[in-house]
Amino acid sequence: MYNLFNLSDQTWQLLDQSGILAGNFFMLVSVLGAVYGFINRNDLRHWLVRNRFPRIGGELHNRHWQGLIFTVSRAEVPLWVVDQLQPLWVGLLVTQFSAASGEQIKQSLQRQNRQVMLCYIDNPDDPKEVYGQTRLLIQSLQQHNLDKIAIDITGGKAPMSLGAFMAAEELGADSIYVSTEQQAGKIDMSSAKIIAIAQRS
Repeated sequence: MYNLFNLSDQTWQLLDQSGILAGNFFMLVSVLGAVYGFINRNDLRHWLVRNRFPRIGGELHNRHWQGLIFTVSRAEVPLWVVDQLQPLWVGLLVTQFSAASGEQIKQSLQRQNRQVMLCYIDNPDDPKEVYGQTRLLIQSLQQHNLDKIAIDITGGKAPMSLGAFMAAEELGADSIYVSTEQQAGKIDMSSAKIIAIAQRS
């Protein structure tokens, strides 16, 4: 009996066994890849959708956030936003210049039986530090089974807002901004409105 390409039976058996071995190897790699992908599905999803902004600006599509995180300058704006949106938990990113405002916000919200976490920023000009601390706050909220989270980037210096925004994008949180007018050099909260920066849904 002649074999294809005039190869011997031994050669065909070797090729057959090699094919089975290769198939088993790739099946094992696929299974391990699937397990790894499942365990790290959140990181994988964020990597796949990185630097994409599904909804930029426009009207708020969600006003029912369970957790809000603020870059703090003054107390008026965060307190007004909390009053408007009624979150369960609040995170505050404060510096040495806004620590007093942060304490004022914390005490006011705790009297309303809201959970408040304060996080201190040593260098408000370092977006990397703010990014890292914002990630920690978001993850802390997520550990309390809160999946609807927004970051208000109104307060603080520009590097603070940028660092907080980048953390929000990576961890799938929305970001908002409060627009206000000024009267005699003071914030006019009667003109305040919440503006969407980036929203997931």
